[in-house]
Amino acid sequence: MKILILGNSSIFRRKIYYSLKSTNNLTIEIASKSKRNTISSIKYYNSYEVALRNTDAKIVYISLINSDHLKWGLKALNYNKHVIIDKPFTTNLNDTKIILNLANKKKLFISEAIVFHKQSRFINLLNKINYKKKIIINTYFHIPKFEKNNFRNYRRYGGGGFQDMSPYAAYLIYLFFNKKKYRLDIRNKKSSKFKEFSFIAKNNRICLNCSFKFNSEYKNIIIIHNNSKQFHMDFAFSPPTDKANYLNIFDENKKKEYKLKFKKQNIFNNYFSEVFKLIKKNKYNFYYNEIKRNAEIRQKIS
Repeated sequence: MKILILGNSSIFRRKIYYSLKSTNNLTIEIASKSKRNTISSIKYYNSYEVALRNTDAKIVYISLINSDHLKWGLKALNYNKHVIIDKPFTTNLNDTKIILNLANKKKLFISEAIVFHKQSRFINLLNKINYKKKIIINTYFHIPKFEKNNFRNYRRYGGGGFQDMSPYAAYLIYLFFNKKKYRLDIRNKKSSKFKEFSFIAKNNRICLNCSFKFNSEYKNIIIIHNNSKQFHMDFAFSPPTDKANYLNIFDENKKKEYKLKFKKQNIFNNYFSEVFKLIKKNKYNFYYNEIKRNAEIRQKIS
């Protein structure tokens, strides 16, 4: 199997490359306009179009600025490639539908690379929740100011806090409410959502309180109150790959606090393992409804 990466991005160099490198019988190629190839064992293209035209890779991973996801997602599909796109899949619901319709027409695999919920710690947390009891979820993902030339600082490149972080918010709404009805209380004006957005989603049993910010002191936490227990997870959305992670639990009835240790892992490993299995089994439309649903939720909270 061979995969072509469009864009030699930071997330590729920090996490995706090492995950793909550990995959048996997988060849990696890169196309990048702005960064020179620093990995000697990988074939390198300096043009996305040339790479798509000449590669025999069956899978393309698009890791470009957000505003380019639609253009190169469609091009890759038109070259009959299975496509994985960094989050956000696109910058709006209409563009998402355009890509999904083409993928469905061509019977090609498509996926949005949202991976935080693939970590074993998060799965363990979801399994510990008593869904018959009230659930209160508080989430905070605040990150410091980016360097000036980072594309996330510019609207024309699809940057901003909402575009970058709303895929997490949409997935949390899906995970906890699924098809259940909920009410939304949006706290920010649209004009402020470039740097931050927050909301409450709730029904009679579940209350999800989310806060996402750019240019702020770092905070990356999920705290859940449920059935006389409090669950606390640091680095919830981007767990480090070089050390163990913990789930802290406080039992309010027993007045006892304890922590569960989870070995270090690159959660992209879990994601790619699932993706490659689905492609081999020809389950090309496995993520279609998930991608569309997340885009619809993002539109609701925008």
